[in-house]
Amino acid sequence: MGQTQATIFLHCIAKQHNGYWSARCLDFTLYAVGNSFEEAKEKLDAQIIEYLYDATEGEDRAFAPQLLMRRAPWRDWLEYYAIATVLRFTWLKRVTWATLIDLALPPPPYRHA
Repeated sequence: MGQTQATIFLHCIAKQHNGYWSARCLDFTLYAVGNSFEEAKEKLDAQIIEYLYDATEGEDRAFAPQLLMRRAPWRDWLEYYAIATVLRFTWLKRVTWATLIDLALPPPPYRHA
């Protein structure tokens, strides 16, 4: 029987500021900035792949347990779940200042860019 690989989603937030967007991955405490939502999301996605490569196959492999268990502070998680709660209400679905990003953890092996 073939093995199936479970998809793991990362907890990420994107917020609009004055003229730019910021995107954060709470699971690895990574942060990216872009002029648009799409740019910030793409930068964060690339940063996550690079981070996973360095932690599992690259120069930081010796520190993998610490790097892969690095989490954002509790206040960031509180903000994440507050935004998730707001976005569940259909009459608030038009929130434009923040959103959650669905980023799936890429399957290994990770490739260096």
